[in-house]
Amino acid sequence: SPLELHLEKLALNDFAARIIVNQDGSLNLQKVLAGGATPPEPAAEATPTATPPQVTIAAVTLQNGRLDFRDQRLQPEYATTMINLGGRISGLSSAAGTQAEVDLRGNLENQSPLRITGSLNPLSADPFVDLKVTFADIELAPLTPYAGTFLGYSVEKGKLFLDLSYRVVDHQLEASNRIFIDQFTFGQRVESQQATGLPVRLAVALLKDRKGEIHLDLPLTGRTDDPQFSIFGIVLQMLRNLLVKAATAPFSLLASLFGGDGEDFSAINFPYGVAKLVEPEQEKLRKLATVLKDRPALKLEVQGFVGRDLDAEGYRREELTRQVRLAKFLELAKTRQATGLTPETVTVTDAEYPRYLAAAYRRGEFPKPHNFLGLVKTLPPSEMEKLLLTNVVVGDAQFASLAKARAMVVQRFLVDVAGLPPNRVFLAQGDLFKPPDKAGESAARVEFKMTVD
Repeated sequence: SPLELHLEKLALNDFAARIIVNQDGSLNLQKVLAGGATPPEPAAEATPTATPPQVTIAAVTLQNGRLDFRDQRLQPEYATTMINLGGRISGLSSAAGTQAEVDLRGNLENQSPLRITGSLNPLSADPFVDLKVTFADIELAPLTPYAGTFLGYSVEKGKLFLDLSYRVVDHQLEASNRIFIDQFTFGQRVESQQATGLPVRLAVALLKDRKGEIHLDLPLTGRTDDPQFSIFGIVLQMLRNLLVKAATAPFSLLASLFGGDGEDFSAINFPYGVAKLVEPEQEKLRKLATVLKDRPALKLEVQGFVGRDLDAEGYRREELTRQVRLAKFLELAKTRQATGLTPETVTVTDAEYPRYLAAAYRRGEFPKPHNFLGLVKTLPPSEMEKLLLTNVVVGDAQFASLAKARAMVVQRFLVDVAGLPPNRVFLAQGDLFKPPDKAGESAARVEFKMTVD
């Protein structure tokens, strides 16, 4: 007393372990560690020692190990084997400030190489860990029991590569989980009461680029001395958060994957009364198209919306401007000066405006005040504007036409200007007066919905 243990070499050859997850979620190892069904006798209180145990193991060699794993919670159950487990741990010691070097290797199912390298000190009063774990070429199709049970789909194909880095100093964990999934493809639908209701296929389509690759970087922090801390639980929660974001904010998730600064591509705003794209919204559409070109499985549904009050006034103002331009265009056409022009491209200067406003007023087909000779009475420009505006018909038909025009303008821009294939952009219909869901969105807008085959 105190205990001292000094070993020069420790070799473990042809060792084997079996881990079983029972149907109630417990591990077979829990029963082993609990000492079977007979409860252990209460241990006598240990007498504190002034000096902790002194333990050193110069070298631990592991060779030809095997680990069998079986999860009986699943139907069908999942089973796999880790073989060729071996390697070396050098310099284990309970002395403060020491670190053992680790190099362990193995294979999953006689392929998928695993390697664990780095340093650690598990015997110290304050454990230290600095390990890197690489796991390559893991076939995902055999994981169908998990995918079917918890995601609701089988796995047709795919490979998983893990590059993990874990560091623990003074019970503070800092970890990086770099995950690469290649050619992941869901198979058939699987009926499971435990399957999430979240859009897992949409999430995969959001994450998978044009090469069929998914790259994730999930950083992890926490206190290992916190009783509630669970590495596996936190990683699962991160993955669930990805699924939730795919369901509730797919465009924000898409922007973040491309290093966006929080820009949301889910809607395009328009000036009231018109179906014309302003330059900032055109730039947003260009960015959206660029992102979608790298996500070929995604499709867009495009729907236009209007604001009943503000769009009505904007529509009247736009119609007034159109009628004034048309008046000038007709005058130019009479004198053969309209070559190459259209009513939309004609420009009316401020000096010309009263003249062509009066011409538009005379052409208007609505009751006008007349003088005592029965001729249309000349009115001040403001009065002519007022009568022209109030006689513009704005009803459900005009609102529906405006909403559709906005959706078509966006669709044409994405296809003709931004270069998206036509079979990826579809017009959709719904309640065109639906108010916007997000702050910063206008009632005069086009909204997108993400879909996947």
